[in-house]
Amino acid sequence: MTILSARLLQLAGAVVALVGLAGFWLSRDVPRNLLDEGQQAVLNVPPGEFQASFVVAGRDFDHVREAGTLSFVGGRCVRSRPGEFVVSRRTDTILFVSIIGNRVRLISIPRDIYLPEWQTKINAMYLFQGAEGLKRSVSEVVGLPIDYYVVINLTIFERLVDALGGVSVNVPYRMDYQDCAAALVIDLQPGPQRLSGEQAAGFVRFRQTPRGDLDRVENLKTLAHAVLVRLKELNVWAVGTLPAVIDTFFDEVETNASPALATQLLPRLAQLDIHAATLPTVEIAGSASLAVNPRQVESFMADFFGGRARTLAELPEAPLLITNRSGVPGLETQIKDRLVRLGVPADRLVLREAGLDPTPTRVLATAERWQDARYYAELFHAGQQQSDRLPVIDGVRAGMELILGQDAQALADAKLVAREGGYDRN
Repeated sequence: MTILSARLLQLAGAVVALVGLAGFWLSRDVPRNLLDEGQQAVLNVPPGEFQASFVVAGRDFDHVREAGTLSFVGGRCVRSRPGEFVVSRRTDTILFVSIIGNRVRLISIPRDIYLPEWQTKINAMYLFQGAEGLKRSVSEVVGLPIDYYVVINLTIFERLVDALGGVSVNVPYRMDYQDCAAALVIDLQPGPQRLSGEQAAGFVRFRQTPRGDLDRVENLKTLAHAVLVRLKELNVWAVGTLPAVIDTFFDEVETNASPALATQLLPRLAQLDIHAATLPTVEIAGSASLAVNPRQVESFMADFFGGRARTLAELPEAPLLITNRSGVPGLETQIKDRLVRLGVPADRLVLREAGLDPTPTRVLATAERWQDARYYAELFHAGQQQSDRLPVIDGVRAGMELILGQDAQALADAKLVAREGGYDRN
């Protein structure tokens, strides 16, 4: 397996393996997240409609041996041996996938998104926190809960297309590309044709067009539809046995979804309506990393799903007093560190410890700072109470106070996810 074809399989395999076999993974009795009204509004979920969400990731390859010497044969470059690569713990391709009824929406998550809370890029989260950690991080980025993760080893896509006996695709333009160091050759003529697994891999990997990745997304959608058409072409017996065929691939898939009752949902595959897009990001000056603007993401998500955006609260400029009454020493410092990693300036946070308080965590605010306090109340899913006056600590009079009660230990373990008015804990 070469590194370029590996990256192809990550991207295409994630899409086709999930979309083409959505029923395969969704057919089980596993609890899913219950969406609140704001989340349902963003996703445009009709009352009572089936809904599930995934993060789908393709594992990258690490280089372990250089390619051999270079020569030219018949006008093409040839290496005495290709480079060698091993499956990595990094994810080169990450997708957020939502299935609502027969609607499938795929959102590509750029791998260079920087996560301040973890001080690393999102493509390293699988390495540091595993599949669950990657799922939580993508949930934070898109501002919505995610039910399942699917982490794919890269050979699955090519094998899947071959298992279906190939797929029929109308290649939109000439695809001619070679990377001799990686032993990758893409050689497809335009027009309708039957593609093997290897050819399909080249079809979705090809990016030498004026629009680059945008055209590749279009090709992914084309191939996903081709897989669905092929499934429809298969007779009932073949479709019914497909889960058993796919079960042989589960050594290459890490997922928290179980392969049960697949045959009951496979007939829906031909009705799936598939759309794909890329999450908007902004460049971080002076680095190769990207950032996300929660309001821009919220607007994009609502537009893409045909829903309604939520109103996100602004980060208050006023100081916040964090009072630790949880009985857990140092918890106020942990919470401060988490807020700083989320972008709250450290000089706006004042700390103190006090006696144990058995009541739940809550936010106190003066009338003047009542609206500002909403940000922190919703960030921590805490109650909000008005106070005539708050104490002066270290010469700072805070208009807001976060009181960490006996239930606050969970805050140190929870992830904070953007939501209406602030963040959700997932």
